[in-house]
Amino acid sequence: MLLTIAVLTAAAQKDPEAVRVLSEFSKKATSAPSVKIDFTVITNDSREGDITTLTGSAVIAGDSYRITLPENEIWADGKAVWSYLPDIGEVTITEPDPYDDSFMTKPSLLFTMYEEGYKVRLLEQNTTEWVIDLYPEEIENNLVRIRLRIGKAGYIMRSAEYRTKDGISVTLTADSYDLSFRPPAGYFSFDPAAHKGVDIIDMR
Repeated sequence: MLLTIAVLTAAAQKDPEAVRVLSEFSKKATSAPSVKIDFTVITNDSREGDITTLTGSAVIAGDSYRITLPENEIWADGKAVWSYLPDIGEVTITEPDPYDDSFMTKPSLLFTMYEEGYKVRLLEQNTTEWVIDLYPEEIENNLVRIRLRIGKAGYIMRSAEYRTKDGISVTLTADSYDLSFRPPAGYFSFDPAAHKGVDIIDMR
């Protein structure tokens, strides 16, 4: 009887249809030459009554990524991370933390995070998309849930919403989602020759 309960509980934590959708979504993203996303991020702090909107773009290929925001640009090639502030003409170089598995450090986790540490549930679906919720298994986690909207045409990400216990929600909407872009050599590293006169602060 205890074994039956354990099996049923495990099944409830991993909705088979949700896992199937996320597995296909992950396979398409991780097998592509890169994932290129133009996005809008809306952060809503319900306690402070503060809403901010940010637009940008990201190109992700494994542990390498390049993120362009209005006030800074970030390159990462898996060995180093360059954070460039054009307004002050300064770039800071750091090493990636191998023990940091946060989304901000490893954007590619967006495609694989469902595999462990989360309960997964298909919330709803319609003719164009699946809506899937991920809940952290650790109750101490400040994260309440992640809600992914996956388009049925091509298994593309439409949006990802993060809600925390302290009343903050962050919603990333993909304004475009491209799996065909092939980054040229050196695309994920800072090029000093293209940024002459920039102060380089090497913290490695």
